[in-house]
Formats: sequence, structure tokens, C-alpha cells
Amino acid sequence: MKVRVFLYKKRSDEKLGESNFESTEECYQHLVKCIHQAAKEALGEKILRSETKPFYCWNEEIGQLVKGKREIFKMDYFKRPTGQDRA
Repeated sequence: MKVRVFLYKKRSDEKLGESNFESTEECYQHLVKCIHQAAKEALGEKILRSETKPFYCWNEEIGQLVKGKREIFKMDYFKRPTGQDRA
């Protein structure tokens, strides 16, 4: 952990350097860019898996079974007397 912090500080110091800016917006954008680049170089990037990855084992038959199971659960759940615990 200490190595990453040191590397981040070193990279950010290198990137920030002395620069003259005409506006505070330019200065802000430069700071944001330098911080992001230093963090990427020091920590690396994690590639996230897509959440829309298809289920290869899912087919129409399994879909019908799941739908039937949901309907049975709903019928059983709502037929219970209101005094019983529905947890």
C-alpha cells in the first residue's frame, strides 16, 4: 500500500509541474486530468465485466419453469391468512 501511495505522489508531482493558466477553469481541468492520469499509472485500471452478459444456459424451457414457479409462489403467498407471517 505504501508503495502505491509513494508512486501516486511521485506521478502526480511529475504531471502537475509549474504551468501558467489563463483561467481557473483551465487550471481545474489540468488538475483533474493530472490526478486521473497519476492514479491510473500508480494503481492501474480494473476492467469491469458487462452486466448485460447473456446467460448461455438459459432457454425457453427454463424460462417457462421459472414463470410457473413465480405464479405458484404468488398464489400460495396471497392465499395465506393475514395473521400469518409473510416473511
